[in-house]
Amino acid sequence: MSTEQDPAKNIGVPLGEADYVFLLPNKPILPLKSMEEGLVAEYVSELINLNGNHWRKILTIMSKLTVPKLEDWRQWRDEMLSGNVTIIFDAEQLKLITGITFIVGNGFRDEIVIADEATTLGQRHVAFLTPNYIWCPYLDYRQFPNVLIDELRHSINNIPENACFKP
Repeated sequence: MSTEQDPAKNIGVPLGEADYVFLLPNKPILPLKSMEEGLVAEYVSELINLNGNHWRKILTIMSKLTVPKLEDWRQWRDEMLSGNVTIIFDAEQLKLITGITFIVGNGFRDEIVIADEATTLGQRHVAFLTPNYIWCPYLDYRQFPNVLIDELRHSINNIPENACFKP
């Protein structure tokens, strides 16, 4: 399949409809096909095929953070972009967002300064939490371990499930 860098502003549900938004520093190569309803799993699969294991890990962490029931994270990974999750790549888009926003990595911290009242979660790897924004490490297990996923799930939704040591 032929690919190109898609000029789309976001991947997933429209910005105003997202419960969860991930502001990422780098845009992946996107599939040429659109993410039409019913084809989302195929789109996610193609997104992973085009961008490798790295994007599978990114989407897996996103899934574990946003899935209603943790045991369903695998299926949710293929459905979340049509459910209530969107990915953006430009901080200017934050003006259009009402959902919980994950500001991923350190690249945006000069633009979106961590609020003084933010709660710090984690020990070695940390995230900073306010009611609307979560400043978090890059979505890679070396920087964003399951222990931090657990703490964020609990803090965001008061979900007691534990992601640690689950496949």
